[in-house]
Amino acid sequence: MIMFLQALIGGISQGAIYALIALGYSVIYSTLKMGHFAQGEFYMLGAFIGLTLSTRLGLPVVLVFVGAGIITSIVMLGLERITYRPMYNRPRNALLIATLGMQYVVQQIAKIVWGSDVKRFPAMFNNQAIHIPFMGETLAVSPQNLWTISICSALMIALVIFMKKTKTGIAMSAVSMNRKAASLMGVKITTIITATYIIAACLAAVSGVLMGPIYSVSFSMGSSMGNRAMTAAVMGGFGSLPGAMLGGILLGVAETMCSLYISTAYKDVFTFIILIIVLFWRPQGILGQAKITKV
Repeated sequence: MIMFLQALIGGISQGAIYALIALGYSVIYSTLKMGHFAQGEFYMLGAFIGLTLSTRLGLPVVLVFVGAGIITSIVMLGLERITYRPMYNRPRNALLIATLGMQYVVQQIAKIVWGSDVKRFPAMFNNQAIHIPFMGETLAVSPQNLWTISICSALMIALVIFMKKTKTGIAMSAVSMNRKAASLMGVKITTIITATYIIAACLAAVSGVLMGPIYSVSFSMGSSMGNRAMTAAVMGGFGSLPGAMLGGILLGVAETMCSLYISTAYKDVFTFIILIIVLFWRPQGILGQAKITKV
């Protein structure tokens, strides 16, 4: 039971990271009705920026998170203006292909700036485990996991409030429903699209800083994490914010339990088996809405 609970907490922590990146996918899809292949690379970029702010500048933890989010968002803003914005009036497939190219551009930028060597991210929080008495035994909980769950939960709640209560969030919902009608109502479509990409980049950057101390940091780390986060978004329902959260948590717990009870070698296989089962059971995702096609 102790091993199960410790694995469960670790799985929820891992899943919270997936959920945070998956929220970026869902925000972009709900607004633009398309994916973003480069989302994982901004997770990698946030990890490198956080590493630089922490080791070279010696900034405190709060400023590392804030700085990584802001700088990554500025990079996204610049690349969006140069690469994405000229594609907004073209067919959607052109913009989708541009995001695929952006994946390799961001990778090469990181490789030039930080090199190709794998780098170790120092611990952001206290490494000493918290011991909790439970059923006559001791449950050891890592502060890193608790902080990860807490920060991710706070950001998820903040994003939901932002989407429901602010003018920009409401405008994003309006653009997702009917872009032409939103434009006629005075919504600046280009500004809303830019805000969407910036939010997604900021969420990915914070995820990178949280995950950096757990795994090593390298310029190629974004691809695998991006694939897992996209899997989580599809599982929960692409475009659904609650679905992205649920899909991320379920995926993180499933991977951890597979590693504990089966083998770490089959973790990726187990992940995609779950995805296939969900797609057969509910093609729209667990919390996604099925589309009714009129004949």
